[in-house]
Amino acid sequence: MEMTPLDIRNKTFRKGIRGYQCEEVERFLETVSQEFESAYTENFELREKTKDLESEISHYRQIESTLQQTLLLAQKTAEEVKEAAHRQASLILREAEHEKMSKVSEAQQKWEEIQEEIQGLSRKRDLLRTQLKSFLLAHLDLETLQERNEGIA
Repeated sequence: MEMTPLDIRNKTFRKGIRGYQCEEVERFLETVSQEFESAYTENFELREKTKDLESEISHYRQIESTLQQTLLLAQKTAEEVKEAAHRQASLILREAEHEKMSKVSEAQQKWEEIQEEIQGLSRKRDLLRTQLKSFLLAHLDLETLQERNEGIA
C-alpha cells in the first residue's frame, strides 16, 4: 500500500490513559507529513525525469543504430567503388597493353618494309653501278678502238 502525505495528515490515533500529548503528536505528524510530501514530490519529479531521460536514451540509441547502419553502408559503398575502380584500372591497363602491342606490331611491320625498301634500293644502286661501270668500260673500249683505228689510218 502506497502512502501519501494526505494519509499521514488524516491519521488519527486512539487515546489511552497515559497517552501522548496530542499537540506534540500532531506537530510531529505535520513535520513528517511535510517531509514525506517533499520526498514524495521529489520522487515523482525524479520518476518523470527518469522517464524523459530513458526516452532520450532510446532516441539516442536509435540515432546510434542509424549512424552504425549508415557507416556500414558507406563502408560497403566505398568498397564497391574501390573494387569498381580496380576493375576499371585493370581494363584500362589491358586496353593500353593491347594498344601498345598493336603499335609495336605496326612499327615492326613498318621497320621490315623500310628494310625491304633499303635492300631494294641497295640492289638498284648495285645494278646501276654495274651498268655504269659496263657503260664506262664499253665507252673506254670504244675510245681505245677509235684511237687504234685513227693510228692505223
